[in-house]
Amino acid sequence: MGDVRVLRNKIMAKPNTSFFGRILNMLSFFMYGCWNIYVKGREIGRGFDVVLGTSGPIFAALLGYLFACRRHIPFIMELRDITYLQLVAVGKRENSLGVRLMKRLEIFLCGRAKMIVCVTQGFKEILTRECGVASDRIRVIVNGVDVEDRGIREINASRLVLSYFGTLGISQNVAGTLQYAEVIRQYVLDFKYLIIGDGAQAIDVRRVCAEKVFVEILHGMEQEELETYYSDTFLSVVVLRKAKEFSCTIPSKLFQTMGRGIAVLYIGPEGEAAEILRRCGAGIVLTKSVEEDLKDLRVFFSQSDWHDKLWNMGRNGRKAALKYYSRKERAEDYLREIKICVGTDVSR
Repeated sequence: MGDVRVLRNKIMAKPNTSFFGRILNMLSFFMYGCWNIYVKGREIGRGFDVVLGTSGPIFAALLGYLFACRRHIPFIMELRDITYLQLVAVGKRENSLGVRLMKRLEIFLCGRAKMIVCVTQGFKEILTRECGVASDRIRVIVNGVDVEDRGIREINASRLVLSYFGTLGISQNVAGTLQYAEVIRQYVLDFKYLIIGDGAQAIDVRRVCAEKVFVEILHGMEQEELETYYSDTFLSVVVLRKAKEFSCTIPSKLFQTMGRGIAVLYIGPEGEAAEILRRCGAGIVLTKSVEEDLKDLRVFFSQSDWHDKLWNMGRNGRKAALKYYSRKERAEDYLREIKICVGTDVSR
């Protein structure tokens, strides 16, 4: 793909609708990866300076560590999620066997890495406070967005398209956003809620929305096709379960939405995502109880200039994405940290 050599790994593809299916999916990727590393290593080749293992899922990072050991080269651990915290956030007991094993595996890989990269400051604090990882071994490089020159978006003030694009999973609870959409519908005559995605709760979401005439649900699609629907969106939902374990999570959809000049409707826990939106003035932030959230939403849409406020939020988000969250600049930061860590020129 361009200048990047990609080696595909086999996997037992299963619908993301059950715990067993997800485990089989991840373990099959790991087992086939081990086969490639230890049996078909010649096809992978040599001459690598560093191995970057990314998580989640954690088994992808574990493969990276095994390959680094096999070739005796430095290993960098990237944590895009802290999996054991996610398990707790969606209802697993903190002292359950699965959570404890996942935490030990993540700590083990962090301990073997020459450098650890995480995407939020909160993740770094958790790793140092709860997992005993030395702070000076951790770098924080936030997510970014490919910021293109799309200009100022023209918004139809008489129509509001609310959208959710992404995973329909347990962590998101997209079905719970319907009550928020119902409130907006009370104040906006020409209103549609568009949901595009797939995931473990896709069947439940479609069942709940079946009789909602203002809701349209489509299956997940390629980014190029999705852009058409972004262009019609006035307000886009970014949602996380309101669990304290998610307070350090910054969904990548947040930056995707801001970069396109679209206002964000954030429904989730108080934390870094909420702070970014407030600081940038890029959206409506709802982090209280459901009753309080709905009351705040009614107050906002009862104002006659709600459309102007949303337009300004979208513009503010676009400016912030250009200034702070450009993916190109974040990638340059990342490469610079890798060079320092490995002590060689890895840009070739």
